Amino acid sequence: MHALSKLTSLAAITLVLALGCAAPVAAGEEAAWQALCDGKTLNGWIQRGGKALYTVEDGVIVGTSVAKTPNSFLCTERSYGDFILELELKVDPSLNSGIQIRSESRHDYQNWRVHGYQVEIDPSARAWSGGIYDEARRGWLADLSKNEAGRKAFKVDDWNAYRVVAIGDSIKTWVNGVPAADLVDSKTLVGFIALQVHSTDKPGTKVMWRNIRIQDLGRHRWQRLFDGASLAGWHTLPGGAWEAKDGAIFATSPASEGRHGLLVTDRRFGDFTARLSFRCAKGNSGFYFRADEVKDAVGVNGFQAEIDATNDVGGLYETGGRAWVSQPAPDQVKKWFKPQEWNEMTVSAHGRRIAVHVNGHRTAELVDDPGRIEGHLALQLHGGMDMDVAFKDIEILVPEKDSAAVSPFNGKDIANWTARPEGGKKSAWSVGVAKVSPDNPALLVAAPGAGELVNAPPAFGAGLDLYSGEKYGDMRLELELMVPQGSNSGIYVMGEYEVQVLDSFGREKMSPADIGAIYGAAPPPINASRAPGEWQRFVIEFRAPIFDAAGKKVRNAEFLLVELNGHALHCNLSMPGATPGGVAGKEAPAGPLMFQGNHGPVAYRAIKVWPR
Repeated sequence: MHALSKLTSLAAITLVLALGCAAPVAAGEEAAWQALCDGKTLNGWIQRGGKALYTVEDGVIVGTSVAKTPNSFLCTERSYGDFILELELKVDPSLNSGIQIRSESRHDYQNWRVHGYQVEIDPSARAWSGGIYDEARRGWLADLSKNEAGRKAFKVDDWNAYRVVAIGDSIKTWVNGVPAADLVDSKTLVGFIALQVHSTDKPGTKVMWRNIRIQDLGRHRWQRLFDGASLAGWHTLPGGAWEAKDGAIFATSPASEGRHGLLVTDRRFGDFTARLSFRCAKGNSGFYFRADEVKDAVGVNGFQAEIDATNDVGGLYETGGRAWVSQPAPDQVKKWFKPQEWNEMTVSAHGRRIAVHVNGHRTAELVDDPGRIEGHLALQLHGGMDMDVAFKDIEILVPEKDSAAVSPFNGKDIANWTARPEGGKKSAWSVGVAKVSPDNPALLVAAPGAGELVNAPPAFGAGLDLYSGEKYGDMRLELELMVPQGSNSGIYVMGEYEVQVLDSFGREKMSPADIGAIYGAAPPPINASRAPGEWQRFVIEFRAPIFDAAGKKVRNAEFLLVELNGHALHCNLSMPGATPGGVAGKEAPAGPLMFQGNHGPVAYRAIKVWPR
């Protein structure tokens, strides 16, 4: 392997945002470096998109262009959220290329086209290497048009050292030790890394990558600030009326009310990233942050990200201070605002830098701002006008490290699990090492050992379902599983929502009963199954249903993500009800993890749950 060029180091990397306040990680706590290429094979990578040729030569991944084929991407099988990525690369001067980070390939997005953040490799005279482009989505997010030092850092027709640091909504890049891009954006927080060979009419041009290594720093996730059923954690200031119902906050105020109405968080925040959805039917509203309560008709002084039925949406205003700090032009507002519809707003305030996005468009940004650095968050009803506005999905970005995961299966025994009785059947679950039976490819045997949860009934249909003692609501679940030939199982999130497990290997047309389906509700768009007897990996992110104080469901459960073997099969799939065969057969705020065992042999291992 070639020696990695020495890169500019960062003295401290922000890893923890407790209550929105950043804390550095000590040098002794740094995550270990992991190689993304073994130097000999492309194990751990999946090719998507075009037909460019990827090979490994003397420890170097070589991408060779094929004429008249779409952009090609060599993608890591697993996804990464927060990380430090370092590598060296060299590209033919005639070929544009890039490094995808936090990227996705989804069935509901341009026919599985790879999309997401791309760190640019640009040997042209434009020289934007290290800039950040949003592949197949929004285009350029951070170019180098105002960074002359960055433009000069790239060495054409030579090896170049890249460094990418992605933590929360911050993405920073360096080329040969020179700062290139510094982006604040939270559209995608987790995804694969990929090496691009750009489409071209010229065959045989090459781009090469070597010494690809990563520090995996966990990930960030969105945590609810509004529970969807009550105003717990918030308090009101006089003026206007606030009501939590049907999973949203509805706020009204008449023109005769001269006072501003405020719904204020009980907590104060320093550094934070928050997002919410809003729909403004009448009047002028806003999302306040770094705000302090005052005893006058205005109610609070602080920054306000503007929300309005018609004008100025996404601008920044400072009440009790500078007034308009960043006011967008009307023609700009038309590009990002959807009047009378639900819109998404994100506000990032870290140190002296503030960024506002509306529906994915950056609408305001302050760098080295001299203003306020902490305070409450609040929602506003402007006084002196008829107001009708609604809010939902109010969330804040928080770190989620591997240390926060729990393991419902300890790898040694199943004392904390319960087999569901069924017609006198006996449980066939045990702890061992799963192997396909040498006498029957449709059965499993549990060899002596530990770490694997094995259901090995003597015949198909002779086993029992197994569910955990712990109950969960919102969660992220990661696990590996094995099914023998023709076998059938299921992963029941909260004990009621089944992600199908089946030997579907080789099947062309997928049904709601095939592996990766939400059973009976949504088939997988592609067959991501591996051969029977091989271990397969699921990642499931799930939002529990929300119920009000009277027990009425006000928000459906939702599969935020179902990923099988690196392929995203379902995203943001609302569940109007439970699937068949669950533990209780009805929805609840929390429930156990259940593995179906009454349909066939199956084995599970590496089970991790991140409760939320």
